[in-house]
Amino acid sequence: MIGKETFHKISVVFLYLFFALSPFSISLCQIFAGASLFFLFLDCIQKRELPQFETQTLFWILLYLSFLFTPASNGNETNWKKTILGSEFGDVWMAFLLLHHTRLSYREKTKLKQAVLVGAVFLILSGLVSLLFPYRLAPYVMDGFQYIEGKRLPHLLVVLWQKLPLYLPIGFQSTHLTYGGLLAIYLPSIFQRTFRCFQIAKTKPIPYFYKIFFLASSFVGFILLFLNQSRSIWFGLLFGIFLISFQKKIKIKKYLPALSLGILVFVGIVFFLYQNNWLFQRAIDDLFAKRSLENQRVWIHKMNFAILKDFYFLGIGSGNYQTEFITQAKTLVKEFPELYYDLSITPKSHAHFDFLEFWILGGFTAVVSFLSFLYLETKLILRAGKQTGFYLGFFAIVFAGSFQCYLVDDEVLLPFLGILCLLPSGKLKNFTQSLPSKKNDEKKVFASILFWIFLSSLGALYLTKTPAKDLFFHRTRTDLNFPAALAQVSINASAPVNVPEGTKELYFKLAGCLDHDSNFNETHKVREVPVGFQIHWEDLTSGELPESIELEIRKRESFDQDKEYRVQAERIVKKVSFKNSKQIQRFQVDPKEYLGKEPEFIDFGLKYTWKGERPVLPRIEISGNCE
Repeated sequence: MIGKETFHKISVVFLYLFFALSPFSISLCQIFAGASLFFLFLDCIQKRELPQFETQTLFWILLYLSFLFTPASNGNETNWKKTILGSEFGDVWMAFLLLHHTRLSYREKTKLKQAVLVGAVFLILSGLVSLLFPYRLAPYVMDGFQYIEGKRLPHLLVVLWQKLPLYLPIGFQSTHLTYGGLLAIYLPSIFQRTFRCFQIAKTKPIPYFYKIFFLASSFVGFILLFLNQSRSIWFGLLFGIFLISFQKKIKIKKYLPALSLGILVFVGIVFFLYQNNWLFQRAIDDLFAKRSLENQRVWIHKMNFAILKDFYFLGIGSGNYQTEFITQAKTLVKEFPELYYDLSITPKSHAHFDFLEFWILGGFTAVVSFLSFLYLETKLILRAGKQTGFYLGFFAIVFAGSFQCYLVDDEVLLPFLGILCLLPSGKLKNFTQSLPSKKNDEKKVFASILFWIFLSSLGALYLTKTPAKDLFFHRTRTDLNFPAALAQVSINASAPVNVPEGTKELYFKLAGCLDHDSNFNETHKVREVPVGFQIHWEDLTSGELPESIELEIRKRESFDQDKEYRVQAERIVKKVSFKNSKQIQRFQVDPKEYLGKEPEFIDFGLKYTWKGERPVLPRIEISGNCE
């Protein structure tokens, strides 16, 4: 016979599994979350009561309802099945996770926090495995614990002692950003438990193993967070600590020695990795470089604000972002054809900025709903007393959401909403009665959040002012496909580039242009204009230009390797050798030659050879569209 609390207990069990196993699979995450909600509603039916929709839950649901305003105004043209089930609105069911907030007892929430700790340990362990494992864990497991030739490999971070390779840690996630988002949500539980453990140890004995385990877990978690290179999450966690410090009244002098030592160690690690790892160099350099791989962010925001200009009030509606993105991008590609490929592989499913994403989809109603939700949840978190640090990930995700759409990623959004269910109930007297000083702290914290969203929105708008002609540059890579820094400097340089003395050979690949003219969904046409570049063999007063060059004409696949999780196959179709001509030398390739089944890139491999001791690289002149 089914007892009065049976459905409720089953719901809690599934919620426990949800927290503990979410780091392994988005499918498991959704199944357990859905099952938990199913039994929650069965419990309500059995008890003949309606679920209690708190104000913050209603605002989150209203946020998603606002995505339907524009589709509703175009009722006859709207595919409602696709709009409801196959677009952003389809995630509205996740809002019902927040119903657990009032239905869970204090004891149940305490046990579920243990599940979060278990999930955090699993997340750390999977990160450690991916740090050492030469294949991506998720596809490796899905393919029957085997590596299938051609599948994309993880990014190599560094090789220690010339024997131990370390890879970018992403656990079972598909991207390092998702793994970083999960770390932001789960790691605070480990950090807080470690801190509490040593606090309690001052008054009563705690098993030695217990302290060592949590201290080691915190340290390893921090290292994984650092190596993961989710820069937005780094700063998001710092932002959260800054906000919580309003309430904690931390005495900086007390922790200054430890803080100074920590900063020195951190700077030392950064310096070491920057000097020895190309991936980390890119992560740091892209923060300051105008023409970098971060250009993708500029393109996205150009499209975002172009869309907002026309749909700022009601938004474009659920399921329409990609269509509007392409509409705006087509005009840009007609003027600058070289931008087609990078724009075509840019993720067009969301705005890469949570606040702008919601504004674009739902207009002003979405803006008000989102900010109201943030305000109410901020109040609840700041009134959680000693448990406030447990919810540090909330502030981290809100901050990092200005750089990525973390609240659109199911793998991050579900645990994000789930964690909020564990907040103390607002019905408790000692929880609802807030002193004036506490209310002032709440206002300061929320004002800081508003200021950050406003400031980051202005920053995104500023990025759109970057001239379109500056959004493209030809990349150079070594034979192992690592960035070739010296060669990169020689592209469209004003003068030859010095090479380390004694260099006799230097090889790099120069990324060229597509052999087809393309503009998104329009038919690809074989390019008529030859693809080419010029080498300036100029007389020098000092230094020596290469004696000869061996030129490779290369063809490279143009599919989206990030989406396909494969490497781009490339082949050499022709090799030619040249002597130093001491004048401008032009190389051209007819796009009609060496055609493959699909559009491909025409790239160039260049091998310079010197005889002297003071080598310099000649400058290469190439236009954005290789003309």
